[in-house]
Amino acid sequence: MQEISLLNSVIGPVMRGPSSSHCAAPYMMAKVARELSCSNGEVLKQAIVRFDPRGSFAPVYQAQSSDENFAAGFAGAALTDADYRDILPRVMRGEGFLFSVEIIELENNNHPNRVDLELTVTDRNGLERTDLYAGASVGGGMYYIDAMNGEPVFLTGKTASVFVWGSDIGARSDDIAAGLVENGNRLLGISVDPDHDRCEIALQALPDTKLIASLRDQDGIKDVRFAAASQYPVCATDDLFSSSDAVIAVAEQQGGSLAEAGLVLEARRLGLSRDATRALFRERCELMLRVVAEGFDAKPEDNVMRFLTLRARKVRDANLPAGLGGAVLQDAIAGALSAMERDSNRGLVCAAPTAGSAGVVPGTLYGLIRHGIDLEGATDALQVMALVGAVFAARGTFAAECGGCSVETGASAAMAAAGVAQAFGGTPVQCFDAASMCLMNTLGLVCDPVGGDVEIPCHARNVAGVSHAFSSAMAVLAGFDAVLGYDELVDQTVKIGAMMHPDLRCTARGGCAATKTALRMVEAVTQAR
Repeated sequence: MQEISLLNSVIGPVMRGPSSSHCAAPYMMAKVARELSCSNGEVLKQAIVRFDPRGSFAPVYQAQSSDENFAAGFAGAALTDADYRDILPRVMRGEGFLFSVEIIELENNNHPNRVDLELTVTDRNGLERTDLYAGASVGGGMYYIDAMNGEPVFLTGKTASVFVWGSDIGARSDDIAAGLVENGNRLLGISVDPDHDRCEIALQALPDTKLIASLRDQDGIKDVRFAAASQYPVCATDDLFSSSDAVIAVAEQQGGSLAEAGLVLEARRLGLSRDATRALFRERCELMLRVVAEGFDAKPEDNVMRFLTLRARKVRDANLPAGLGGAVLQDAIAGALSAMERDSNRGLVCAAPTAGSAGVVPGTLYGLIRHGIDLEGATDALQVMALVGAVFAARGTFAAECGGCSVETGASAAMAAAGVAQAFGGTPVQCFDAASMCLMNTLGLVCDPVGGDVEIPCHARNVAGVSHAFSSAMAVLAGFDAVLGYDELVDQTVKIGAMMHPDLRCTARGGCAATKTALRMVEAVTQAR
């Protein structure tokens, strides 16, 4: 079963904060847990988040605003809420509900981004109940919740889920599912757990509240809980993206267009029409360009970065010596910085494929748009970027905690290189060759954010990613042969990432973060705070 979606997992999710692993996934996990615990009109009284001291959340959860996103998710806030950043201070004061973070050894710590959640709610009769959830953020905003009150589950947010507990549940599950489907809503799966007298109904969207109320009233039904999909619902779970050869074969069926292959495969994944899926890609492209524009318009007094000042507009408007770089590359670099500055200032951005690499793809699109590629051409390029990233995700991970920065800015540079090749007439093979060049040159790239903030060297790495993308596409279109296949290089990226010392994988304990200058800077801002 494969749930990777181009819009959900590769050029998404849309989020707030500097890290998709530490911001987007926490927000969605908390929101899903809240919906499940408050399905029957319960009121949230307390939420406790627990991290293992050996994991990657513990040292950086404040610097990367994981706590802010967990709190917002527990509050049921929308990403566009004007007071999004005010929620954490309020709940820390006990307004609305109590919120706290505990660093404690977890019973299950099989992933660096493992987390336990404890929610205390009050039901309509005034009785308190405590629910326990366990899960992990697995990179690029993707996550899973694999335990709910000690019962095994596997929630990824890719479908709406209705859990039903009751007598003789196995025999009744088909009828229960049939009763929840109406008005074109699609049934995506039924899972029965006889050991806990429970079934889970996976749907494209949550049923009407009247249908759920009717289900609750049936004889033998003990409990019903539900949560909406936290991203676009996945309607097909077959293997679509596991190899470059497979997606190139689809491109050949679509007249040799890798952009069309991405569109067709994502439409199949989401159960949408081609036109509806194209509209979503166009909206995502426009969002990325809007993020860049908002970054350029940012005011110095609104900057909350600890170490960096706003430089994107200065880079865009600089008069560089003739013959150095070029206007397209300068604009793309400035666009990448603009998106990252928006990202670091907790603005609304799109992980592409992660928040730590959220500047490369938008910056590249901005450079293309500024120099002769129209919105439709940029959207085609984005579809190719997403498809190349999906093959990476199918074979590896976007979590720097597992693979270092090579799976973030390395992957995003590969995606962007393929998009640039597409924009200037490259074949599907050339697009993947350009991506291969980026990966072979970023093998073993460590993740070493100074002070745990996604600023240094992250912004610089996004600059390098854009430059890498354009130079790789140029070389391939000029006749250079990457020789080594994209799939093999993804596999090696993952293998080398696993060999890295943990201090080099997003813990702020090695690399740039361990330099004398970095340590002095961290000490200075800590004392100032």
